[in-house]
Amino acid sequence: MKIVARPIKTMVVFEYEGKVPVPYKFKMQMDDGSEQLVHIDKRISSYKQKTAGIESIIYECQSVIDGIEKRYKLKYILADCRWQLYAI
Repeated sequence: MKIVARPIKTMVVFEYEGKVPVPYKFKMQMDDGSEQLVHIDKRISSYKQKTAGIESIIYECQSVIDGIEKRYKLKYILADCRWQLYAI
């Protein structure tokens, strides 16, 4: 996987007892300026990570993007409450 760290717009859900957002779908901006909507087909794993003192949650996911099944990682940065397409 290649690290891209691209900001994304994300729709999330919260489980009944959960305090952590779970990604449902997201929009990413393409190089030509258009936006592409990606539905998250499968959440493979999630784990907390601390890099340079910044806490985040990494979600490893899988979706069909442009007709090709791809695995990627989404990153939720806790301090800023923002999402990134971390690696694809």
